[in-house]
Amino acid sequence: MPTPSTFQTVGMQTYEGLAPGLDANGFINPIAFKMNVVAKTASYTVLATESGTVFTTSGSAGAVVFTLPTAAAGLCYWFINAADQDMTIASTPADKFVLFNDVAADSIAFSTASEKVGGGVFVVSDGTNWFGFVHLGTETQTPTIAT
Repeated sequence: MPTPSTFQTVGMQTYEGLAPGLDANGFINPIAFKMNVVAKTASYTVLATESGTVFTTSGSAGAVVFTLPTAAAGLCYWFINAADQDMTIASTPADKFVLFNDVAADSIAFSTASEKVGGGVFVVSDGTNWFGFVHLGTETQTPTIAT
């Protein structure tokens, strides 16, 4: 039998008399990890508070540019091109992106005709730079890295 939630919350911050993550019987609520997936149909400046978000271009009718926030340790995002439109991920300030064969890149773009849909990149920051790990929908996709 679990300990009553009122006993477990002595000295703790509570909400409506319950400890975070516990139900009224003192059991831990089931937790399932879910990523926040957001579609953007126009250019967008990503916020630090959105770390962990998967951004897609679903429904876009034109090019989408994602501008990263200032690098801060641990921030991470997924960008997936889900439309046959150009998708670019740009660092702010410039020269803070570490990508294939470039330690001071400005951006990465999925803009080669017939090689856009399904391309994507995972980016993570160490507090100084952004590191991009490219996911290619097929082996023939050609992302463009701007320096």
